[in-house]
Amino acid sequence: MTNDAATQLQIGCTSLRLPADMGIRRQMRHPARERPAAFSAAFDALQLIYDVFWHEDHKRIVIAGPPSLNLARLWKKARITALPSGERLGFQSHKSLSTMLVETTPAPENTDRIALEFAGRVFELAVQPNFVEKTAGSRVLFTMSKNNDLDWIRYWADWHVRLHGTDTVFLFDNGSDRYDVGEIEAALGAVDGLKTVGVIDFPYLFGAFDPAVKVNPYWAHFAQISSMSIVLRRLAGQARGLLNCDIDELANAPGGRSLYDIVAETRAGLLILPGRWVEPDTGSSGQTSASSDAHERFSLVDRDKNLSDSSPVKWILDPRRSWTKSLAVHPYWHWIHKRPPFTKTFLKGAFFWHFRGINTGWKDESRLSSRTNDLAVDDELVRARTRLDDASIRGLKTDAG
Repeated sequence: MTNDAATQLQIGCTSLRLPADMGIRRQMRHPARERPAAFSAAFDALQLIYDVFWHEDHKRIVIAGPPSLNLARLWKKARITALPSGERLGFQSHKSLSTMLVETTPAPENTDRIALEFAGRVFELAVQPNFVEKTAGSRVLFTMSKNNDLDWIRYWADWHVRLHGTDTVFLFDNGSDRYDVGEIEAALGAVDGLKTVGVIDFPYLFGAFDPAVKVNPYWAHFAQISSMSIVLRRLAGQARGLLNCDIDELANAPGGRSLYDIVAETRAGLLILPGRWVEPDTGSSGQTSASSDAHERFSLVDRDKNLSDSSPVKWILDPRRSWTKSLAVHPYWHWIHKRPPFTKTFLKGAFFWHFRGINTGWKDESRLSSRTNDLAVDDELVRARTRLDDASIRGLKTDAG
């Protein structure tokens, strides 16, 4: 498998943060409840929009942003005008707890921006292109990352290229200060077999776990959940498959097959991947073990399957299925919001390894040390690495050719 210079897609986003002098802020759920200062600092009260782009039908315009919450009444009074034509556009909102898509009525073909009248202010916003046709039929891997070691990123991409036939990677960079977007592009561009790479500058507040609520305490991760809708609606809505895995996660499929081929065979195009925790070396913390070959160094899992298999699930989706086209459907970290009933498929041997030691402390510092000393080598992980290193894998042919 060779890399003939992966195409680097230049993907800009049109965002809007409410000016502080407007005096308008998004409120938290149950705002009177007490919360730690860390949650309040991570909560994004001012971001109104993450991106504005053409729908894949090239007629409607889509606005992706955080949930409206207490701002819903202002959205109802808002006006959207296509420019330069000046044509007023109708719109409807598709909301969930962590994200919202605004869908306009068809806009004139020459529209290059919109004017959004919101709470007495008018904002001009460029309409970004849709890349769905460029990535049609591709095998997409996507994630959000901040300051992860570039060698980790390369290994993560290479694993999925060689074992599953991934040919396209989208990475949302959440404000890294160890390197710039160009260095991430170069790291991914060096991975043999990748045809398309898109690194998106996405430096918005990540959000945090909310201890004040019992139901959906991760609800305030607006940026990450909204980025998933951007992948589905703007970047890869006609791909062969969308694999949702973070840098500290490596996916597995039974029988040495590709997950993209397996999900294409499922009834509804949604394969759920349970997670298996891989523990840091008990002799050192994740920080001191976090070297460029860290994925290779960690092989230990808890003997107690109740612990080792307790990682939340991930998924791979075939976005070409008709049910995914509704803008009311929102992909989340661990589930698909408003998916139809009976659309999930589980398959023995289809899961992912979740490496606790591949961690900068960006999301969860508790993963930097092992939870137990009762550990054993994961033989399945060892076998997968053998397949990775096998020369025949470098010429991987998926079922689809």
